[in-house]
Amino acid sequence: MNESILKNAKILIVDDKESNIDILGGLLEESGYTNLESTTDPRQVVSLFRSFEPDLILLDLMMPHLSGFEVMDLLKDEIPPNTYLPILVLTADITIESKIQALSGGAKDFLSKPFDIYEVRLRIKNLLESRYLNQQLENQNKILDEKVKERTLDLMTANNDLDKANKELAVLDKAKNDFLSLISHEIKTPLNGILGFTDILKDRIQSPELLEFLHYLEMSARRLEEFSNKALLITELIAEKREIVINNISPDALIDKTIILFQKKIKAKGITFLFQKDQAIEKIKADSELIQICFEQLIDNLVNYSPYNEKIVIKIFAEEQSTICEFIDNGSGFTDKILDNPFIIFGIGDKHIDRNTGTNLALIKLIMDAHKGKIEVRNNLTKGATVTLIFNKQR
Repeated sequence: MNESILKNAKILIVDDKESNIDILGGLLEESGYTNLESTTDPRQVVSLFRSFEPDLILLDLMMPHLSGFEVMDLLKDEIPPNTYLPILVLTADITIESKIQALSGGAKDFLSKPFDIYEVRLRIKNLLESRYLNQQLENQNKILDEKVKERTLDLMTANNDLDKANKELAVLDKAKNDFLSLISHEIKTPLNGILGFTDILKDRIQSPELLEFLHYLEMSARRLEEFSNKALLITELIAEKREIVINNISPDALIDKTIILFQKKIKAKGITFLFQKDQAIEKIKADSELIQICFEQLIDNLVNYSPYNEKIVIKIFAEEQSTICEFIDNGSGFTDKILDNPFIIFGIGDKHIDRNTGTNLALIKLIMDAHKGKIEVRNNLTKGATVTLIFNKQR
């Protein structure tokens, strides 16, 4: 404890006898205390307390006009709440009742007259140390309260900014979905015209070179049509505007149908499909049109990004309350970038994601979400990747 801080403490002496004040004042000055004030009239204590702001009060009990007990009662209204202001009672009344009354009335310590000089010094020092430590704690609490208020205000401001940003994002997201929906609808009309006239031109053009140009034109139009359909479906699923029609469907039957759909491409690459299914597999409750889209996207990607003459394995099995469909290939697998966020919508494509749209896995994820199911993607230990669709039996 810094002695200079203690020696500079403000001490107020209240005693109706001037001789007692002189003794105490001399004792304190001899001990190095220099900031002293005193009065023989207890009626002046409150005004002195306000002007002097003492750190310690040495108070007599038996005085004319006001007793030490009454002085302590008056000071209760002056001392701020949770403030430690030590009052050391010095009195010739040594009865137990007086001690109890004084200590319960606000005194922090009690000494009987005649008092021992050394004991008085120690009691005063101890009380001032307690006062100083309590002031430090009070200051720290004030600083902490201010910091809490500042952090609370910062948090409120941040929350308000976040709420504002979320509202702005919601508006932008709605505008994006509305725009994509509008574009998807508007693209359909000119695309139908392009594809219709492409079919007509196929029958009339004889030049092999022009027919090749026409072929690439048709491919581009078909891809644009595919993107338009996907974009429209994605916006409907995000906005929950797509009606989900639930039927009892056989996943293996839909997969067989999808494989037949891509049979020409499958045969051209020499790919073999191995189909493994538990005999006890029940039908799943789902929207057959949407699940067919899931299977088409997956199998198309499997065929596109599998090496020639490779095998693709499809497994359907039950697990607890779920039906699992696994699609396993022996290609190059997913890149780390894709695995970090495989379901980003309208992102840049890569392996196992349509290189032109970057929507396949995102679309499947939205469809599975609409069915309260899951999609998981991972690379195999050796080569290739596995995409898993999980259908819950109870929706």
